[in-house]
Amino acid sequence: MNAVRSALEGIRGSVADIPSGLLLSVGLLAVSAWGYLVFLASSRMTMGSAFAMPMSSDWSRTQALLMVLMWMVMMVAMMLPTALPMLAAYDRALGDHPMRRSSISAFAAGYLIVWIAFASAATGLQWLLHDRALASGMGVLLDPWLVSVVLVIAGAYEFTPVKMTMLGSCRTPLGFLATEWRNGRSGALRMGVAHGRLCLGCCWALMLLLFVLGVMNLFWVLALSGLIALEKLTQSSAVPRFVGGALVVSGITVYLTST
Repeated sequence: MNAVRSALEGIRGSVADIPSGLLLSVGLLAVSAWGYLVFLASSRMTMGSAFAMPMSSDWSRTQALLMVLMWMVMMVAMMLPTALPMLAAYDRALGDHPMRRSSISAFAAGYLIVWIAFASAATGLQWLLHDRALASGMGVLLDPWLVSVVLVIAGAYEFTPVKMTMLGSCRTPLGFLATEWRNGRSGALRMGVAHGRLCLGCCWALMLLLFVLGVMNLFWVLALSGLIALEKLTQSSAVPRFVGGALVVSGITVYLTST
């Protein structure tokens, strides 16, 4: 209970430090992205949902673009809100700089470039899994052995020094700014890319869980977003350790019950 209480207090403190204008801007973008995902989920297509993969692995250009767009919007919805503490710290560091707003926008754009690149790679992975009959039309892995492997990998990564180093950088915006500072809008873009790489290094394994829980399942997408935010917005090492342990146990359980 103490760990949960301290986690909640950490989140409350992080949100309280964010300027209202920045909070509103990012909030509107995130809400718009989630709104688009809800719209897709409620739209009926060939397999009953706009989230469904094409029946054939031979995608048309339009289908491929729509899948990439879906992944891109999902990354904005999931990851942009978790960058708020870093954006807020950058905003405070800029002070009354005349290019303050454009620099913050450039930083956010650089951050999203990394996740857009990840979205493109994830789309390719989803197509490959579907093409080889390893995933359903909703992006869920069909082979229990693969499910257990993904769960164990995601869980084990939570304990690695690389994960903790990347997570620590995401949790300490001032430290990141002190070491990565670049002047001007182009510098802000480069800083955003650098932060995006750190964030990707921290969260890529958790993102693989989408292929276990369902790439197109909004409930689990939202739950995973909350888990990532909890890890990034708190200072407790207990959170990733608990998550990692739970995932490893789940992976072993899936393997044992499927053999």
